[in-house]
Amino acid sequence: MAIKILNNDEHQAVKVDTRASANYGDQVNRAVALSSEFNDLHKEFPLLVHRGTDGGYTAHAILGLDRDENLFVAGDRWITATMPASIARGPFSLGYVRGEDGEAKPTDIKVMIDDQHPRLREDGIPVFLPLGGESSYLEGIKRVLQVVDAGLQTDRVLYPELVSMGLLEEVSIEVTVHSDLKYGFNGYYTIGAEKLAGLGGDQLQRLNRLGLLAPIYFLISSLGNFQRLINLKNARGAAA
Repeated sequence: MAIKILNNDEHQAVKVDTRASANYGDQVNRAVALSSEFNDLHKEFPLLVHRGTDGGYTAHAILGLDRDENLFVAGDRWITATMPASIARGPFSLGYVRGEDGEAKPTDIKVMIDDQHPRLREDGIPVFLPLGGESSYLEGIKRVLQVVDAGLQTDRVLYPELVSMGLLEEVSIEVTVHSDLKYGFNGYYTIGAEKLAGLGGDQLQRLNRLGLLAPIYFLISSLGNFQRLINLKNARGAAA
């Protein structure tokens, strides 16, 4: 991996293969989901909260039931209107340039590229136009990275608030595809509906003021998408 600041001199000829492929990491059964994209993701995927070994929390978009299975990819394309930014960003990431005081300034955020990423192919989509301008693809990537930046900032506020208000509860979900095929999701967390309903007015006002009520309700509503996973799994089995 060689991460560099993207620039139209060094990377003028770079092209990116945007097709879905296991070689690019698309065949995974879950992906990191940031709170800034819950508005879109909750319409497509179940969203569950995971606690890492460091005690921190992040959300996962559930993409499949078996290991290395993405039910939302058919052939070389996604069948959804959106996909998690952690996948959509491809070989690109954000770089935060720090000043002498060690602080990263908002104006010092740079688009970075992994020069050795497998998506970089000669038959891909150009990142820059022939005369050096940004392609529409790169403009789209910048929007994705803005979602990432906003999500990282909101996540730092969201999960401590959920914990402090006791809204996260561990869940054990059993998904039954048919009588002989069942899957269990253990060790995940979601929003406790009863706990949310029991919050006082001051707590609700605080969540609303911080812009966290919408992500909370998106997490809850996304759980209905487990039925879509079941339907996709059955359809894939029938086609096999």
